[in-house]
Amino acid sequence: MSVTELADRPGCYLVVVYDRVAEPGSRPAKVQRVVKGQRAAEKLERDLLKERDKGSLVARAQTLAEYADRYLASRKAEVSAQTLAGYRNVVDRYVKPFPIGSLRLDAVDRTAVATFYADVLANGARRRGVAIQPATVRGIHRVLAMILARACDDGLLHRNPCNLAKPPKDDRVQEDAEPGVDPETARRFLVLAEGTPIHAVAAVALGTGLRRSELIALRWSDVDLEAGEIDVNGKIEQVDGHVERKAPKTKRSRRKVPFGAAVAAVLRRQRSMLAERRLKYVKDGLWADEPWVFPSVRSSAAKGDGVLPAGRLWTPSAFAQEWRRSMRQVNGRRLGEWVDAGGTVEDFEPWEFGVHALRHAYATAQLAAGVRDELVSRRMGHSSSLVTRKVYSHVTEAEQREGVDVADGLL
Repeated sequence: MSVTELADRPGCYLVVVYDRVAEPGSRPAKVQRVVKGQRAAEKLERDLLKERDKGSLVARAQTLAEYADRYLASRKAEVSAQTLAGYRNVVDRYVKPFPIGSLRLDAVDRTAVATFYADVLANGARRRGVAIQPATVRGIHRVLAMILARACDDGLLHRNPCNLAKPPKDDRVQEDAEPGVDPETARRFLVLAEGTPIHAVAAVALGTGLRRSELIALRWSDVDLEAGEIDVNGKIEQVDGHVERKAPKTKRSRRKVPFGAAVAAVLRRQRSMLAERRLKYVKDGLWADEPWVFPSVRSSAAKGDGVLPAGRLWTPSAFAQEWRRSMRQVNGRRLGEWVDAGGTVEDFEPWEFGVHALRHAYATAQLAAGVRDELVSRRMGHSSSLVTRKVYSHVTEAEQREGVDVADGLL
């Protein structure tokens, strides 16, 4: 520890404080600062010594980007590979390319975070000058807040600046966000999708509200056709080409979902279809005897030599491709009906939604039929019924108008 005036800069003082010893037998790191004025230098020395008592000064001197890398490495055993990849994407696309990434950790304050959000909102990922939506910045805010919360736990920050700097509000009209599809549109979609590879999985999605990752993770051992119940105990994750069946993320995601006779009929037809496909392909070695309810039913060429057999796991990327192909068929059938009814091709509006929209239709129909929101929440695997109420508030808002005409009649 020392405060000495610089010979070549009168009035300027060098403050030297030695950090804590990181490991027994190692030499302590030296922290140096130059300030103007003896009193300021002595105060800085006292402050550094006080800070040193709370933790490593050198650790505080690392950049936010460096600490973020350490944080992500520490979470590898705590979260799924897909979740970790999402966190890594935020750090690599937004934190590192922007000035906040090169700031010393102890220099990241409320103003730095607020400036970062404004910069990201205006310039987008990797500062390419393309504006992005406030919802994306709010996602970045959640990841940054987690990183800085850990820095607080490690004693490197006194408080989390993300608790003070708020992400931008989304003032866009709500209709801009995709609301899913209504039950009637979902039923019409199933009729038009008859005969496509996605029909069965779409029907079960509409009849149970399962997520895509849960549908393609279903095994026949998870389905009780007699009791009319599905045991949702896994999901499929695909990260950087690696595909894995994993346990649900939360306790409420692990659940038993009841289904009716219509879904049971779809599942029985699916089982019969798979048995027929197996007989067709197995003699040529092009069938994989795997337990999936909704496997890939196409054999295809693998990278290099070899063939990928039918019956194998239907990966999320392959499912998405098949959904797009089938949706083109569905829209083609709709277009034909539209033109036959006197419509013009120019006025035709194709459907553009994914399987998740059918999950939305399932929940909407359940709530509209008077099923308790807590029961719907558990069947959907939501973290709480508050989430269900928030996402499907349009249903309850419609119910609030019930009886208005009756009251008007009294007047």
